[in-house]
Amino acid sequence: MPKFLFYLERKLAAGFLRLLRKSLRFNVINQEASDNIRCIYMFWHRNLLLLTLQRVDSGAGVMVSQSQDGELIAGPLLELGYIPIRGSSSRMGSRAMLEMIRSAKDISLAITPDGPKGPCYSMHPGVFQIALLAKIPIVAIAVHAKKEWIFNSWDRFRFPKPFSQLTVIYSTPFFVENKQSIPITETEIRKFMQTQEELFKKR
Repeated sequence: MPKFLFYLERKLAAGFLRLLRKSLRFNVINQEASDNIRCIYMFWHRNLLLLTLQRVDSGAGVMVSQSQDGELIAGPLLELGYIPIRGSSSRMGSRAMLEMIRSAKDISLAITPDGPKGPCYSMHPGVFQIALLAKIPIVAIAVHAKKEWIFNSWDRFRFPKPFSQLTVIYSTPFFVENKQSIPITETEIRKFMQTQEELFKKR
């Protein structure tokens, strides 16, 4: 694709998302617990767009594929104030992880542990390895949209309807002290996510 078309797509996509964001109402809970530290923001892949909108201009690092399709994602993310980290956990393995660890020295990271291909709600061990080696905590994020479209995809991807209200809940930081603590940390994060999902269903 010509560079001009990439540039146009980048501007139009980011502009559309910023416009959509202006129509949304956010109820954000406990974000302050992680605002002033470097951490890994962890959330399910199906919530990617919802939380991308909530954290516009946050400066978080996001892994994006080096493919041409990845370029279509990286451009708008950059316009929205994120830092694309080019690589692919599925294609580059340890190289991608090392780049994330290096970036974590200066910025927080946003990771979907079940992305990019699932299965939904699975947790790739890489997120815990990055937290351990970079010596930063994991902050899990749950989100609920009152009005949304749900795609017929492997993760049931969510797209908020204009003028919807989003409730976003941040966990307290989870620290990965050593390899032995990884299963315990995963259990605690899953418990947080499940508890919030159950509360959302009751609203």
